[in-house]
Amino acid sequence: MQRPPHPSDKNHLCNCAKHCGGELKPVTAEDYRKHAPHRVGPGTFLSSIPARAAPPPSTAPPSGPGAAAPRIPPSQPAKRPRLAAAPLPGRLPALPAPSSPRIAVQSPPHGREATASPPLRPPSLSASPPLPPDNAPDPDADEELPEEGDVPPVARLRELQIAEEFITAIRNATLNESHLSAETIDRLRAPSHKPRTVNRLERAALRMFLARGDASEENYADNREAIVELDHANKDIPTYEQLKTLVADLTGIHALREDMCPNTCIAYTGPFADLVKCPMCSEPRYDVVQTARTRKNVARRTFHTFPLGPQVQAMYSSPENAEHMGYRAAITRELLGQDPDDFQILEDVYHGTDYLDAVKKKDIGEDDTVVMLSLDGAQLYESKRSDCWFYIWVLYDLSPDRRYKKRYVLPGGVIGGPNKPKNVDSFLFPGLHHVSALQREPNGLRIWNAFRKCEICSRIYVLLATADGPGMTYLNGLVGHQGCHGCRLYCGMPSRYKPSASTYYPAMLLPENYDIPGSSHPDYVPSPDPKPPEDDRSRERYNEGLRRILAAPTQAAYQRARLETGIGKPSIFSGLSRSLGAPKMFPGDLMHLLSLNIPDLMLGLLRATLPCDPRDSKARWPWAVYADKEVWKAHGKFVGDITRYLPSSFERPPRNPAEKISSGYKAWEWLTYTYGILPALLRLILASPYYRNFCKLVVAVRIILQRKLRVSQLTVAHRLFLEHAHDFEMLYVQRLPERLHFVRPSIHATTHEVPEAYRVGPGVNSTQWAMENYIGNITREIKQHSTPYANVSERALRRCQIIALQAMFPDLSKEITGLPQGAVDLGNGFVLLRARDRSAWTVTSPLERGAVYKFLASVDNPVPDTWIPEVFRWARLELPQGQIARTAWKECNWEAHGRQPRRGRMLTGDRFAEIQYFFRYTINNIDRALAMVAPFLGPDEDILAESEGALLACTYCGAVARHVIPVQEIMSVVAMVPLPLTPQEAAHDDAQDLRENRYFVIEKLGLDVAYMGGTRERQEFDPDDDADF
Repeated sequence: MQRPPHPSDKNHLCNCAKHCGGELKPVTAEDYRKHAPHRVGPGTFLSSIPARAAPPPSTAPPSGPGAAAPRIPPSQPAKRPRLAAAPLPGRLPALPAPSSPRIAVQSPPHGREATASPPLRPPSLSASPPLPPDNAPDPDADEELPEEGDVPPVARLRELQIAEEFITAIRNATLNESHLSAETIDRLRAPSHKPRTVNRLERAALRMFLARGDASEENYADNREAIVELDHANKDIPTYEQLKTLVADLTGIHALREDMCPNTCIAYTGPFADLVKCPMCSEPRYDVVQTARTRKNVARRTFHTFPLGPQVQAMYSSPENAEHMGYRAAITRELLGQDPDDFQILEDVYHGTDYLDAVKKKDIGEDDTVVMLSLDGAQLYESKRSDCWFYIWVLYDLSPDRRYKKRYVLPGGVIGGPNKPKNVDSFLFPGLHHVSALQREPNGLRIWNAFRKCEICSRIYVLLATADGPGMTYLNGLVGHQGCHGCRLYCGMPSRYKPSASTYYPAMLLPENYDIPGSSHPDYVPSPDPKPPEDDRSRERYNEGLRRILAAPTQAAYQRARLETGIGKPSIFSGLSRSLGAPKMFPGDLMHLLSLNIPDLMLGLLRATLPCDPRDSKARWPWAVYADKEVWKAHGKFVGDITRYLPSSFERPPRNPAEKISSGYKAWEWLTYTYGILPALLRLILASPYYRNFCKLVVAVRIILQRKLRVSQLTVAHRLFLEHAHDFEMLYVQRLPERLHFVRPSIHATTHEVPEAYRVGPGVNSTQWAMENYIGNITREIKQHSTPYANVSERALRRCQIIALQAMFPDLSKEITGLPQGAVDLGNGFVLLRARDRSAWTVTSPLERGAVYKFLASVDNPVPDTWIPEVFRWARLELPQGQIARTAWKECNWEAHGRQPRRGRMLTGDRFAEIQYFFRYTINNIDRALAMVAPFLGPDEDILAESEGALLACTYCGAVARHVIPVQEIMSVVAMVPLPLTPQEAAHDDAQDLRENRYFVIEKLGLDVAYMGGTRERQEFDPDDDADF
């Protein structure tokens, strides 16, 4: 039982400018009242907003229990919807009077962001939490979480009207009313049945253009000049400017250039198309000097959109690429002949129930194009503010091992910074308007399928749209993580309000001594069924909530509806006629959830860096085992030392977290550190209940991050995710209201991962990895740092055209598939790589001879004991997923000279072994590639149980055993790291043996994800790798 509050308790948080310097600080209730005049809260903020006159009584919506909500006004066909009437001073022009009752409008405050967001505190409704004693509004949220975005605190009714205008324009889009050229429209409706013929000089120019996609204009000019100098007959090779015209003509791909606010507030599209100054910052649209000089309007800034239609047409323009684009249709035909309940493995979005349902309803046809949009922002430079936003299209018609690679990911648009866009709808509008126009074409998008030698009618189907947490609020229109209904999947679970933080948290368990109206619901129990419910009503709840939002007659009614529904505005994707629809088309994001949000939360608890409520004390945090600086420093050193044991396929081994965690720790580092290394190190120091809880999370994450998900494992993963989420609250929160902020949205999100896998397939197929790779690639190509936003837009256009050319002329852009000198392709992705013995090597070790005898006997080719085997040893083996398995034969020599160990500790089924060398034998006229391995014993059962299966501790027994296995049994290369001893183990008589021979396993998480994106282990050059010995 908690003691009653005392006047000296600092249980309020204040951020007043005078006494607290604008930063949240704990204060007493009396000080909180004294500071009130110097604190700006929601009430003061709202009262400062100039309101327009309310609608006349005749337009007020009907009232009473049986009153129907006002309908959305009918669509108005237009080329680009315009706002009519005279503008308010310095603000947006007034909207035309709607044909049905609308909401009262308040003009947005100067310079504030105009997108949906959670309130600073619940509005003063009957279900809202009580205000402090002086009735002053609560301060802003007391923490800024990495997984949470900076969305504005109050949605404005004008925003709803503008959002509807964008949706209406998209819903009525046509190609004839778009900004595309007449030639481009003609090509979309009547594509050429063969690429334009290019002469030998144009072909040479294209080869130079494609040889280095990131090369500069000067680089091309230098190469051209050298060729002309070699033979003057080549003087007609196109110049760079001529080449640009040629490429645009061949591909039909041009950028749509639209005006934008110089401060990136809005794009002058849709309802903003006729404005001459920004409605948010009042900056003029046009350059006064240039306009006066040229006598035509010259925009101060523009942004680029790359229409999807021409890019999709190009993907079918060669037989090779068109065949690749038929992958989805072929697999779908196979799956339709099976019962989804009989699926044993989920491999792709095609296995998801939502996709299969859309196919069965004929919403998706064989010739349609199924895509995902992905949106994200990035800093172009670490040293200065340089936000730049991108969106891309992922083609689900391609196989997973192609669609995420650089040459198949289609750019959608670039939004230059350095500020963040305030109305993202206006920037997405040109691209979505184009997609909708193609969807509404009577014959769809006409495509010449070069593989089938026929013209097809393809309709674009937007299956999914994804972004990180902050970005998703722009796409789905929901209130975001801080709202009462903050789940991005709109699951319906209400969150609980923490008064001192003015924020909602998705806690399942009802805190004790907690009576907050609207948040005191009983414990929430998620479904134990790993499959999504058949009677899922999320779409119905969303539509009902959206009707409430749009029908709200006043600001107060809107805020009430917003609080109770979790919807801030309608999604711009609602204008598309062919999509999965809100909220189902907005999936989770495994990348940010598992590689950033969860690790940040867990480390915040272990290091005690999370905010501590004034009513709480970090002295009562028994889990804070790394709070001591010296312990944390020693831990960091140990992590840094582990790096030497990680194979080179672990591209970004985690650096010392005590030194580097605040300086850009990468997602791959977080994955290896959190789910690979921490289970071994926390075993030494974390109390068992907390350790077991963490290990449940680790095991579930390792399962869900796989590209191919076994249904039997998904049941286990779902159980572990639910147990972890429940036990997390019991162990860390302990039903204490002051610890509600421990329950970040990431904890709740894990409970959805398995049902989402059944709904839309494995999460790795719809996460942000492709976008992260795209941003990394495109930003590395920036050449002109004085104008980075214009330059990155040009590079994106060039990327569109290069992708199209590679699809049109595969012979000009063959992927590098050649093998190194002396390599042997074994088939199915296995390749033997040198070094290799120059002459036969005699197997003299009795252990290895015995292993050869035993293997030969197992394949019905016994040999006498007197036979002495001879082999040609090979040093390396490339695996199908791009890893390279190395051998003790070669690597031990290098390790003796100080090089990092890279030997192939391998996973073969449920066994682990160290590879000694590879060799080949012809047995019964069959050429076999084999591996001599030194095995590890199976995982220690006690440690396995103690860690819920997360920590695999294996004892090396290579000194007394050898086995021969086919190389095809090798599944992956893993790290085997010496397992630190607990104090109890260090006291045992066999402690020295444990130190020398017991190792724990680290697998590279996300290996399939990296491979799908085109990442393969670099074949590092060794002086003797390509030589015989």
